[in-house]
Amino acid sequence: MIIAELKNGVYRDNYSIDITFPVDEESMMEQLSVINISDSNIADCHVAKISGDIPALCVLENNRINVDEMNYLARRIDSFDYYELAKFQGAIAREGICTMKDLINLTFNLHNYTVVTDFLNLKNIGSNHYLDKNIGCPASEMERLDFETMGRNLLSSGDGKVTPYGVVFCNSLPMEEVYNGKMFPDYDYTSDYVLKLEMMRKGSQSTSPEKVWLYLPTSKACILKALLHLGADTYNDLAFQCVDSMSLSESFMDHLSLMDNIGEINELSKIIHELDPEEIKKLEAVIDYTQAKTTDEMIELAKNLDSFVFIEGISNVEQYGRHMIIESGHFEYDSELESYIDFEKYGQDRLKHEQGCFTSYGYICRTDSMEEVCELYEQQEENTQRMGGM
Repeated sequence: MIIAELKNGVYRDNYSIDITFPVDEESMMEQLSVINISDSNIADCHVAKISGDIPALCVLENNRINVDEMNYLARRIDSFDYYELAKFQGAIAREGICTMKDLINLTFNLHNYTVVTDFLNLKNIGSNHYLDKNIGCPASEMERLDFETMGRNLLSSGDGKVTPYGVVFCNSLPMEEVYNGKMFPDYDYTSDYVLKLEMMRKGSQSTSPEKVWLYLPTSKACILKALLHLGADTYNDLAFQCVDSMSLSESFMDHLSLMDNIGEINELSKIIHELDPEEIKKLEAVIDYTQAKTTDEMIELAKNLDSFVFIEGISNVEQYGRHMIIESGHFEYDSELESYIDFEKYGQDRLKHEQGCFTSYGYICRTDSMEEVCELYEQQEENTQRMGGM
């Protein structure tokens, strides 16, 4: 958690606000409006004070910052464990890092630093140093390495610099510039999303066009900010692709990639976000069954899933007949009579009346047709029993 006391960097009056980062876009813009800042993508905020869990960020005090950069940095830091946080703060102190661009790039280059806080455990010091430099190691190799000697050699190298966060060693690895100061690198700061979009401007001639990523569902403010970052005026200026999902199939993502209205896809994502995994499978089957073409149609279907019956994994009439007689609960089933039952014929008969169909997801039909057929068969069964009693 980072708490920043911010002032308008242009007017520099005495009025200030406190924003706790990371923060959602709508809340951030609402708070910034209090100090008359309407664009968080411009370095118009003067940092009067930094407090919270990251004291090393006091290097930002008395500087003007881009609040979007601060929010991105806070999201990166939010995922750090104790050791990563020690490396981040130790590197700031050792190298004198103080610009937002360099701070963001540091979060992607923590492997270039080793921090020692416990000097009694040489084996732990050595293993941390080795893993930092090699970014991981197979367990079989770990068993063969002499980490205690590595730890002793590191401490005796004389390269360590004492900081408030431990003794910091630079591992002399190349520093990768992931953030160019303009377009934020892709970063899944949340796992609670339905759809991840990769967006760029249409008609870009560059071999490496500028991109932004959206995690849906999101706020309108987030979408507008993506437009701003890409220099686009409307949704029509953007090309996008669905590149990942926490809940949707690849075929459905490909289908959504053919749509052209990000706002409508976001609305659909909001509805899907409230569905459980079984309901999402049903929605995909319903869309396939109805051949829905537009996001408006998909939204209406998502709101009316109860209008359909979906039986997952059923791919032919014999399976359907077997499911309805044995598993549906509509009939009292005696397993000793199974060899006398024509499941396929029963499935064909139901299919003809229900006007359902088999999809790659399973069997699906409309609820009203299913209810009508069930009532018909119940009536026929009652008549048969009545005739048998005469």
